[in-house]
Amino acid sequence: MTAPEFSRLRGLATVAALTVTGILAVGQTYIVLGLLDSMADDLNIAPSAVAATTTVFGITYACGFLAAGPLAGRFGAKPVLVVGLACASATALVAAVPSSLAGELVARAIQGLVTAAFAPCALVYVAQQFPARLRTFATTALTTAFLASAVVMPLIARPVGHAWGWKGAFIASTAALAVCTVVLAFMLDRGPMTSVPVAQAFLVLPAVIRRGRMLALYIATAAVLGSYVALFTALQLSDSAAVARFPGGLQGVRVATLAALVLVPLTTGLLHTVPARRRATAGFLIAALSAAVIGLVDTTSVVAGGVIVFVAAIALTTSALVARIIEMSAPAETAGATAWYGAFMFLGGSIGPMIAAPAHSGSVTTAMFLVVAITLSGAALVLTAKQSQPGCDTACQPRRGEASVVS
Repeated sequence: MTAPEFSRLRGLATVAALTVTGILAVGQTYIVLGLLDSMADDLNIAPSAVAATTTVFGITYACGFLAAGPLAGRFGAKPVLVVGLACASATALVAAVPSSLAGELVARAIQGLVTAAFAPCALVYVAQQFPARLRTFATTALTTAFLASAVVMPLIARPVGHAWGWKGAFIASTAALAVCTVVLAFMLDRGPMTSVPVAQAFLVLPAVIRRGRMLALYIATAAVLGSYVALFTALQLSDSAAVARFPGGLQGVRVATLAALVLVPLTTGLLHTVPARRRATAGFLIAALSAAVIGLVDTTSVVAGGVIVFVAAIALTTSALVARIIEMSAPAETAGATAWYGAFMFLGGSIGPMIAAPAHSGSVTTAMFLVVAITLSGAALVLTAKQSQPGCDTACQPRRGEASVVS
């Protein structure tokens, strides 16, 4: 095997390890959704109260993003990622201990805070360490794994919970995350770091967010997960007859979207020469068209097909937005830029259910056209971010130079 072949094989193995870990780590947000009945019975509370642990996890998870990004810039992506994963493994075990809702809320809050270290550090690692030919594929695989975790983890947690109880599911997460920690500790290379004081490293956050075009991209990022959550929430609230006729109902539709989530990273090789700005805009427009079709047509095959295309478009958009955000930031700001990306992504996800509110009254069409409006707004926001900001012209020049190759 030649050196280039070995390097490529090692890169693909690293992408695979990061992707599996991404499903497990980000999936801790959604693991409770597959354990609602088991946890409700054991803790003697309503299933809706159990769902609150996901909300608490999400809030601290978003805060953890803003901490992990600057720390990755200061100490390097690998050490922060590995330490964060080790802590995530430990706190998953802690989440299996409480015998009351209050205790579980505290455990899940801590778990969310430390688990957040993985995603921004993984994105920073890919941006800094991967060669141009693999960067777009790796970024797409990661961001797609984050989306897929919302479907995959509840599917895994449900049978595990039935066999071993809800605490067994968290213990299994502990073991799986521990294995991922060890694998990545040996597989990842030590990346660049800075010698600035830790407090100064956090100054990158206001430096990035105060730029108007960067803020536009972050609001577009919120629109991505916001529209994704809104669409599925609306379909669930409306009791759509078209969805109900699909094998397995809404859950069956969710499982069907996994095919799209697998295909999107595999096809990114065909798109690596297309600028990230164009990919993100196209993704938003395809998502808008798909949502419009879902809102106007009540045929099972059309609605299911529309949902699958919508999910594929969202997967395409998320990776393109990451690439565009990194393009628009100075190299020293990569960690801070990806931290804001994650925070806004989860902000959008928390707003999604409110967007779907009209579906409570059975008006899925109204909810879908709100999704259309949001995705079109996302496309417009991406189009406004055309140039780097003043003060970033020199520092960001290498990013623009490689954009035509990798983004």
